[in-house]
Amino acid sequence: MNDLQLFMYLYMYELELWLNNYKYQLLKISYQLDEANTDRPLKEYLKRMIEDLINKLMYLKDVKSVIINNTMYDIPQSVKDAFVHSVMLPPIYDDVKNILKKRKNAVFTEPDICLAININGKLEYETIELKTTKNDSIPGSSVQQITPDEWVIFIKHTANDVEITTGQYFYAINSKMQFPDRSPRPQVSFKELYNWNNRCRNINGNTVEYKAIGDEAEKKALLTDWQDVLAKRWTKIVFDKSNHKGEPWFNNNLRKFILQFLEKYDSMSDKEKDEYKTLLNNSIT
Repeated sequence: MNDLQLFMYLYMYELELWLNNYKYQLLKISYQLDEANTDRPLKEYLKRMIEDLINKLMYLKDVKSVIINNTMYDIPQSVKDAFVHSVMLPPIYDDVKNILKKRKNAVFTEPDICLAININGKLEYETIELKTTKNDSIPGSSVQQITPDEWVIFIKHTANDVEITTGQYFYAINSKMQFPDRSPRPQVSFKELYNWNNRCRNINGNTVEYKAIGDEAEKKALLTDWQDVLAKRWTKIVFDKSNHKGEPWFNNNLRKFILQFLEKYDSMSDKEKDEYKTLLNNSIT
């Protein structure tokens, strides 16, 4: 765990506390332009607030340690002295973009927000995903673009209220994924991240703790082998004997496909079946 990572664990918690204390200001922001949803005014607001008012640790300045997944880390002075030098919005400068590309183990896309953080006397860069919703769940990023430990600001807003929570992208995923027309987009949920924070993140004296929990297997599978997850779900659908009223059209189409497939498969000889299975296995990439 390096100094930059430790700073982000504290700073994103700090940012959530600050934004919730001044959340009435977020009610004044326009989340829609004509008939299109837009988060540009929100990005510009966050840029101003972070650069001018919340660019360093304040609420958590006296924290001496942080526990992450059962491991305790002492907070060095370099982390306490770190501050956000500037906030970049798209389009990101090419030199910074190249730095971000080199360290991302996923398809690179322009970040919503990029922090330039002065730590140990040099600038380091961290990206933040920005999610807004009127209800709860929304389609997330394409599965190939997801960086599980990227930080997220998640805002739930209505005409009269706004709620803010922050955390890592992984903990916002709710394991639901619609049938993909191009690339799967696992849903992210304000409630999912909010509840995870309430259950797993707390301040105990001078220590901030992010607890390790063992019930994230499905989400990890979704990010590491989403095709296998979908295959298991589709298998469950075609063997389901319950009432099928009101379900997605794809489920019915899937049953029709299976019937036609079985008709063709049953007409094969045992040798042809074995050869076909081998062909399928060899075709999987």
